[in-house]
Amino acid sequence: MLRYHYRNLIPDKITQDLRTKILGRKIIYLDTVDSTNSEGRRRFTPEGEGIVILSEQQTAGRGRLGREWTSPRNKGIWMSILLKPDQPPDRIPRLTMVGAAAVCLALEIVEPSLGTKVQIKWPNDLLLGEKKVGGILTEMQVSGGKAQSVVLGIGLNVSLEEDDFPSELLMKATSLYLGTGRAYDREIIIAEILNSFEPLYQEFSGGSIAKSLTICRQRSAVIGRNVILVNKGIVEEAEVLDLGPQGELVVKLAKGDIASVVSGEISLRML
Repeated sequence: MLRYHYRNLIPDKITQDLRTKILGRKIIYLDTVDSTNSEGRRRFTPEGEGIVILSEQQTAGRGRLGREWTSPRNKGIWMSILLKPDQPPDRIPRLTMVGAAAVCLALEIVEPSLGTKVQIKWPNDLLLGEKKVGGILTEMQVSGGKAQSVVLGIGLNVSLEEDDFPSELLMKATSLYLGTGRAYDREIIIAEILNSFEPLYQEFSGGSIAKSLTICRQRSAVIGRNVILVNKGIVEEAEVLDLGPQGELVVKLAKGDIASVVSGEISLRML
């Protein structure tokens, strides 16, 4: 494998590769933060849509269901995008799939072979070789029955090495470097994520996630596979059939019933 020369991000290198109109036109770059999503909530203003928060390191990075996210200095993309979609709160979780689709598109642009290697484990995990390489965390603040602000966090393990992961995660997590043996430019990846996300976000804001759904189906790590669904202590085996029109997981339960599973209701484990 190549050896990395670890360095700080250069925000101007990101900006020069942007083709967006809104996203990333203001970048807040930090050396260390507890969580970019937490910082996004602290800094959110009504005029702040499209602001991107980047940090070299997170001291309290987190994933879905409050799980800890390992975020060492200079070795990953720890990023949050501030959004203000004019959509009801029950539609906001679909942004997680939009974010996952955008990351997959971006990685394919950066390295075409990653187009078939990186897959989406519904609803928010990105896998490389069956191991977690990234994830999306969408959080919103609701007032008066409306989503006042949304912070979409993206964590991507770019150049982490084995000794960067806690021992209990070595069998479950990886990085682009460990999975491919290649070094990647973080600025280019960030720019392409934003370039890919903006048109998908515009479609979402218009009431559709059709393009994102197509990408998520093509890159799905779970469609056609048996999984274990865990919901409020109930454990049930199921076969994943498809993604529904709103991004829900369509499954065939062990007893033969067809059911739709909504993101946030159930934790999914792959068999």
